[in-house]
Amino acid sequence: MPEKPKYFWFGKETYSMKAITVSDKSADADNLKLELKNIEIPKIKTNECLVKIHASGINPSDVKALLGKMPNLIWPRVPGRDYSGVVVEGPNNLIGKEVWGTGGDLGMSRNGAHSEFNIVDTDGIREKPKNISMLEAGSIGVSWTCAWLGMMHGAQVSAGEKVVVFGANGKVGEAAIQIATAEGASVIGFERSRDNYLGHTNKPVDIVNLQNETDIHSAIMNRTNGKGADIIMNTVGSPYFDVACNSMAKQGRQIIISTLIEENLINLRTFYRGNYKMIGVSNMDHNNIISGELLEEMKTGFESGLYKPYPIKKKNIYKLEEAKKAYGIVLNGSTRDRIIINPNQ
Repeated sequence: MPEKPKYFWFGKETYSMKAITVSDKSADADNLKLELKNIEIPKIKTNECLVKIHASGINPSDVKALLGKMPNLIWPRVPGRDYSGVVVEGPNNLIGKEVWGTGGDLGMSRNGAHSEFNIVDTDGIREKPKNISMLEAGSIGVSWTCAWLGMMHGAQVSAGEKVVVFGANGKVGEAAIQIATAEGASVIGFERSRDNYLGHTNKPVDIVNLQNETDIHSAIMNRTNGKGADIIMNTVGSPYFDVACNSMAKQGRQIIISTLIEENLINLRTFYRGNYKMIGVSNMDHNNIISGELLEEMKTGFESGLYKPYPIKKKNIYKLEEAKKAYGIVLNGSTRDRIIINPNQ
């Protein structure tokens, strides 16, 4: 039998850790089934690392998984897809590395990062950008890999293109705007009730407030000289699907990452005559190894300052003991700020 890992907190040797656990799906936001437990620190196998978690964001997908609305869930489990931390067990060359990560498997089909420690595949270990904090690094994974897959891998955004982002101030929307403007594209962002863009950008963003300008098609055509958008990042899905299909330029691409209604009609003649592309994006099929590769692709952009992490406000950092409150905030959508679990508080 391999010897248990030994850790010392406040001078005392321990083999256990605090972790949020979920054993059954929750009925609704008012009855979230989250438990804080002391469980044994997991033992690594070959090709695995043990990471001491420093920060882990709470994503909408984490909350949906509590309600049983995500695929490939196991019960019981520790939730949490995004993380930053320090490698404390694994190959000698990785011990002590400050790392970041995410994955469609973490917190879904295997234990995740809303705990003091978590196991990650060795091939998924990636050093975080040196110029961003642990709190910032632990908030990036899910939303940025989603936007990266859509904008860079799928649509292949390029300089001079016109990009529309529905939900500009959402976290995927913000990441998409950063990526598009860094590549030299111009962005038209749509918001339901706001006149300004709140995130970082490398070029000015033209924000359309839908309370003041309700005709989305006209808003796009007027801002593209009647040509239409080259790329539409549809972070909402069905509510904007039809108007997006009718507001694309020739060879336009629509990226769809979510939807409210599963079935939507499309005019196939308009579709093929426009040489359009529909790009579906889900990072749920990307485990922590593949997701680590995506983070590595964007790492240089963060280190150069081209990309900026989400700002983390002190009031939005929660202890493991406060997880139910933190999850509730994300579920009811009362803030667009990133909500972070810090197990070390």
